[in-house]
Amino acid sequence: MKAILDRLGIRRLLNLGVTEQLGLEASVRVQLSNLVAFLGIISNIQYSVFFVIAGAPHYQFMNLIHAIVISLLVLVLYLNTKERYSLSRIILVFTISVPLFFVSTISFGTSGGFYYYFLMFAIVPFVLFSYEEKWWILFVFLMNTAFYIWFEFFGSPGSFAKGTLLYHKEVQDLFRINSVVSCLSFVALFMFYFLRNINRIQKEMIRINDHKDRIFSILAHDLKGPIGTMSTFLGYITISLPEKEELIFALNELKKSANQTYLVLENLLDWVRNETKKTQCNLEKLNLSLILKNALDILNMQATEKGIYFETKISEEHFIYCDERMTATVLRNILSNAIKYSHPNGKVLIEAEPVSHFLKICFEDHGVGMAQDLLEKIIEGKRFASGFGTVGEKGTGLGLLVCMELLKEQGGSFRVTSKPKEGTKITIQLPLAD
Repeated sequence: MKAILDRLGIRRLLNLGVTEQLGLEASVRVQLSNLVAFLGIISNIQYSVFFVIAGAPHYQFMNLIHAIVISLLVLVLYLNTKERYSLSRIILVFTISVPLFFVSTISFGTSGGFYYYFLMFAIVPFVLFSYEEKWWILFVFLMNTAFYIWFEFFGSPGSFAKGTLLYHKEVQDLFRINSVVSCLSFVALFMFYFLRNINRIQKEMIRINDHKDRIFSILAHDLKGPIGTMSTFLGYITISLPEKEELIFALNELKKSANQTYLVLENLLDWVRNETKKTQCNLEKLNLSLILKNALDILNMQATEKGIYFETKISEEHFIYCDERMTATVLRNILSNAIKYSHPNGKVLIEAEPVSHFLKICFEDHGVGMAQDLLEKIIEGKRFASGFGTVGEKGTGLGLLVCMELLKEQGGSFRVTSKPKEGTKITIQLPLAD
């Protein structure tokens, strides 16, 4: 269905004026106004043809009205593209009632049942306007309701010339049936579209609450430990005058806690930026070995404490076309996990080779590995609980999810294979620089 709508250009039409700056609820209202304008254009063209064929009274004047209304509805679409949403909606709710008023006044009267549309247009502003614009909603609702009551109770049937199709009662009934069916179909379409997007808004709210809970959890648990350690050692240093060895030990602990806090915050910020679509990708030609060296320098103390040895097979001639910050974050997360889940005095192998237009980079350790259910969650990009490292290190469970999203943003890929107690192999691909 989506492919058909894309091919017909309808999805593009419905999204006229929808920008990333708009919230989901505001985007829905813009889409609905586009939908109403589009249906209005189609209906006015359709009825212009029908009126000529059926020989409706004053059809020349009615077709002129239709032409003006079509022009105004095109203006509505144009105003949405210029992000003048309020003016667009005000013009729309008044314009859609104009042809019905004239056709029920000077042409069909109450014979074609066109005044039924006023009932539909009375509820349209409830989905087009926000609650803050409630006075517009009330005004348009009362206006269309008054029009309907007038024609229903005080209107008179149209007068049709002999020899025209409309002179026959059966044809008039067909127009009336068409009016009723069209009204109900349009209302159903608006309500279905509105409910669909309400469902999207509810899911988005659940997702946002879920992210908020995750952020609070990280702040409460993963930052509390290292910050508490820093506070303890700083208190120890400032209260007493430690010996040189004790001072060095305390400073090393402070550095380790600061590095851990930095990594947690970096992961958290990257995750939040990506989830809120505020990550900017600046692609440029980069030297992989240099970015890898910087990542290893940051993690040097963490690796040295566990006696982890890195065997690197990366050529200095390997250049990639990527975002430097994103790539550094990916490498740092993968290496940090390799250190965390490797056994003390273990080895991590890093090697790279060009494959087609990509550089394939493999990170392999012989640590604790991962179970199949955890692998599936990682591959599907789902949340998972991060286990403790081999010496009790705690993770956020965000690292690999951040890696996957940042690689996708740069046109790269991520693959992981692992077996419990045998180790893990992570393979990423990044675009090669020309």
